[in-house]
Amino acid sequence: MKKIYFIAFLSLLVSGLMLAQPHQKKNRIYKEQWHFPPEDEKMLVTEAQQMEIACTEEEMQWYKDAKLGVFVHWGPALSVTSTLSWGRNGERPAAGRPANGGVPPEVYDVQYKKFNPVNFDANQWMEHIKAIGAEYLVFTAKHHDGFCMFDAPNTDYDIEHTPYKKDIAKELADAAHEHGIRLFWYYSQPDWVHPDCLREKHYDNYLPYMNEQLEHLYSNYGRIDGIFFDGLGSKYWQWDTYHLMKRLKKLQPGLISNPRGGFGWPNDQYRGDFDTPEQSLGPVDHHRYWEACLTMIDKWLYHEDGPIKPGETVLAMLIQVVGNGGNLLLNFGPNGKGEFVKEELQEAYKIGDFLKQYGHTLYDTRRGTYIGGAYGASTMKGHKLYLHFTQQLSTQAEASFRFPMLPVGITSVKGITEGFQNYHVENGQLYINFDKQAYQNNLDNIVEITTEADLADIDRITTWKPEPLTKEVLSISASSVKEKKFSPEVIYQIREESVFSEGIRLKKWWEPENGDKLPWLQLDFDSAKAIQTLLLSENMRSHSVRKFHIEAKDKKGNWSTVYEGTMIGEGLRIKLNGEKVYGMKLVIEESLYNTQITAFNVYEE
Repeated sequence: MKKIYFIAFLSLLVSGLMLAQPHQKKNRIYKEQWHFPPEDEKMLVTEAQQMEIACTEEEMQWYKDAKLGVFVHWGPALSVTSTLSWGRNGERPAAGRPANGGVPPEVYDVQYKKFNPVNFDANQWMEHIKAIGAEYLVFTAKHHDGFCMFDAPNTDYDIEHTPYKKDIAKELADAAHEHGIRLFWYYSQPDWVHPDCLREKHYDNYLPYMNEQLEHLYSNYGRIDGIFFDGLGSKYWQWDTYHLMKRLKKLQPGLISNPRGGFGWPNDQYRGDFDTPEQSLGPVDHHRYWEACLTMIDKWLYHEDGPIKPGETVLAMLIQVVGNGGNLLLNFGPNGKGEFVKEELQEAYKIGDFLKQYGHTLYDTRRGTYIGGAYGASTMKGHKLYLHFTQQLSTQAEASFRFPMLPVGITSVKGITEGFQNYHVENGQLYINFDKQAYQNNLDNIVEITTEADLADIDRITTWKPEPLTKEVLSISASSVKEKKFSPEVIYQIREESVFSEGIRLKKWWEPENGDKLPWLQLDFDSAKAIQTLLLSENMRSHSVRKFHIEAKDKKGNWSTVYEGTMIGEGLRIKLNGEKVYGMKLVIEESLYNTQITAFNVYEE
């Protein structure tokens, strides 16, 4: 890199860093050292040029119809770490923080010499993917550590130079085509082992190296439908993403890309063709299509002791994601022999079983007219509106739900799952009524509304204003706290970080002491509150709870159980009857791993 590039940025760095806190300064210095201007002004583009490489609605249709994909993080590093790339203790070009531990490079970087996944069967992988109900695969062709899971044309640090000696990417592509599975290559532009990546000879040496690999990946494996970039904190011009995408789209017309091609575009709100919140379910009303990237355990890479999410909680998240306008990309980490973890598959197959019966209410749909709320979420296609009721009922709550009336005529209303009784209209409100016992037996109670007009032209309708009670009107206590940073107060602090960001690391939750046999979290109100809804969430990485109950406190200070449940997961909503209470308590009776509660919120509306 020419020295003038760094001089141009030096004054900006100095002025920006002088006001930073010590820990912020360290990270900012580390991050900014990887930023520099383009080599050629042609690498900078206008907003019109940015839109040239965007997919059309027709090109995006299959992806928006698919709803569920499988992500696979895999590589030789699994023999020494459960954290792909980030488990390597070395320089991290484009990252926002330096390494402070991990496997030494001289150990990490030679694991490929003994990588031999003798049980890898690409066709079996595709059978797993189809049994889960997924429509596409995103495979890590190259992660930040630089190892290529394909026959790379310009390096020996690839799968062909392992004991396995076969092109895994080719085997996967052939199997995907045979089984009708769409395919994305995940490709990290930052390379933590290449000596010139984001350094002095970046444009001279590394960029041609990266371009040759990408053009190989999109020329030699048949039809490839998408690219999943992972540029970390880099700028788009550092990879010349605009011209790169134009070349790749000539090789693969209609190629879909995620937003991680680098920051700094004229309109960063529309980087790539969709957004990718990581370990987060995203908002209910985002401005464009999105994909939630979630892990089946607490790691992206294989980890034999990882806490496996129950299939029921993953299914609940899928319903929430689809109803709010996105896809779910569920990650698995195969082992060193090339096999998916059996126990993870057993849970994931529950999703596929549900989709075989009720998938028509999710596949090929779009987010519904009724915006997701306490009740659950909705989907729609044409004249069909599908209401997905995932809210649980307390002992006193009625199995009846109220919605603002649709602005179009209703032709029919019927239950897709058992338990639906009838509907009626009263005072301009639409009521959907269930048999309570039958309702409680279903994870998702689905109702189909057929309307006189196509719903695509109808404005979306708000069903719930999620404004929970705050610390100003309640006090918080717990049976125990593992350590200060996990005190229950932290989950009621306003979070500055976006819950829709890429690479988000949610670190705030209540966690009891390891020896606490019956942990509880309690809210006491400053006056009687007519609670209508309770919302619970666990740490997204570990859905641990297997049995719990909720208690309410009356005017005399007596506690009584109002709800008994098994799993919490993410965004579990419980309907109460609105009677005035003076406190609420969550009691954890069984938890497989470390209990980590990220939300215990109560709502009067």
